[in-house]
Amino acid sequence: MSDAEKKPTEESAQVEEMEEFEEEFDETLEEEETVDGVEFEFLDERETETPIDFDRMERAVAKILTDAGVERGRMEIVVLDPEPMRETNVQFLGHDYPTDVLAFALEDDLENGLLEGNVLVCPDVAAERAPEFGWDAAEELLLYVIHGALHLVGYDDHSPEDAPTMRAKEREYLAFVGVEVPQTPDA
Repeated sequence: MSDAEKKPTEESAQVEEMEEFEEEFDETLEEEETVDGVEFEFLDERETETPIDFDRMERAVAKILTDAGVERGRMEIVVLDPEPMRETNVQFLGHDYPTDVLAFALEDDLENGLLEGNVLVCPDVAAERAPEFGWDAAEELLLYVIHGALHLVGYDDHSPEDAPTMRAKEREYLAFVGVEVPQTPDA
């Protein structure tokens, strides 16, 4: 085979590798867009391929941010498998188990309408816990995203006094995107 004949094959292999890389990258980075001055980025870091409704997540979080007066910033919603979620939970909170949601404010100046933050969620935990509350895993996962975003704008649920307000806000934003919370003792 001449050098001229080899070159297209080598180029074809490189093109194929690049296409595979781009395809993997596109699967990881589901979507990036700006809504009302806030840039949203959705990262799907899972090895599984359970569908995720990023549009509904974005609508809920955009409403939370708008209601909190956030006019600019960046919000990343990162979807993780249990092991990376466990590792992150250990690293930042010292808890050695995969958790449902973690929220990190990278920069916040809510008085001036600025918020940059990350909300990390684990669909496997959602799938495991959803039957306890009488709904499907997608709704449970959406709750986690809403819960994390509420933390980023200043809501808390770590005390008995604050928890009812957080639960009411969760129900409000779930309803905003068409999800009715099943009646449970904690709801």
